[in-house]
Amino acid sequence: MRVGDRKFRICVVLSLSFALFSALRWEGKAAAQAGPSTDQQFQPLIHSLDGQDLFRAYCASCHGSDAKGHGPAASALRATVPDLTALAKNNGGRFPSSHVRSTITGEEAFSSHGSREMPIWGPVFHQIEADVDEGNVRVENLVKYLESIQSLQSSEQERAKNISTESIDSGAQLYKKYCAACHGNDLKGNGPAPYPFKDMPPDLTTLAKRHDGKFPDEYFSAVMRNGVLIPAHGPPEMPTWGTDFRAMDRLDEAQVAARIANLRNYIKSLQAK
Repeated sequence: MRVGDRKFRICVVLSLSFALFSALRWEGKAAAQAGPSTDQQFQPLIHSLDGQDLFRAYCASCHGSDAKGHGPAASALRATVPDLTALAKNNGGRFPSSHVRSTITGEEAFSSHGSREMPIWGPVFHQIEADVDEGNVRVENLVKYLESIQSLQSSEQERAKNISTESIDSGAQLYKKYCAACHGNDLKGNGPAPYPFKDMPPDLTTLAKRHDGKFPDEYFSAVMRNGVLIPAHGPPEMPTWGTDFRAMDRLDEAQVAARIANLRNYIKSLQAK
C-alpha cells in the first residue's frame, strides 16, 4: 500500500469520527433543552379527586403550598415559576380557564407560564382505576381549585354569580335533552339507552323514596357534577355532566350550577308519592 493512500484513509476515518462525535453532542444538547421526557413526567396517581389534594400532590413542589411560585423545587428550574394566584389579575381580571386546562393537559402552550419544564399532567390524570378514567374530573377539579384561590375577584365572576336562571334552559328541557335517552321520558329508567351503555338506569322518580322520603339534593348534585361512584346510584356508566357542561357548552361555574339546579328541581317535582 502506498503511503499516500494510507494517509488518505486515516484522514477519512478521523473526519467520520469527528462528524459522529459532533452529531451525538448536538443530539445531547437538544434532548437537554427539550425538557423532561414522558418517563420523567410519569408519576403515580393519587386516589383523591379533590382539587386541593391534586394541587398539593402534583403542583406544590414547584408552585408552593400557597401557589405563589416559591415551592422547594422552584430554584432548580431555569424559568421563573409563576404565581398561580395572580392568573386572573394578569389576564384582565378574568380567570383563563381554557388556557389553564390546556396547560395542565399539555394540549396547548401557555405563553405566560414560561418554559415546558412544567410536566404534562394529562396522561397521569387519565390513568385507569378500576376500569374508570376520572382524568377529566381531576383536571376540572384542579382548574376550579386554582380559580378559587385567585387574589382578584373579577367583575366577570361577580356577574356570573348573579346570573339569571332565565337564560338557562328549564329543567324539563334539560332532562329531555340529556337524560331521557337513558332514563326515559317518564324518568323510570326504561329509555332506549344508546351504545355502549348496558345496565338498566335507575328510576329517578323514586330517589326520595330510596332516601327515607327526602329528596337527596346534595347527593343528586354530586352525581351530576362529579360522576361520583355512589353505590346507591346504580351503574357507573352515567356521564359526568358537570364536566361535560363546561367542556361541551363552554359554561362557567355559575351557569353549570344553575343548570344542575334546574334539572334537580324538575326531577324533585316528579317524585313518586
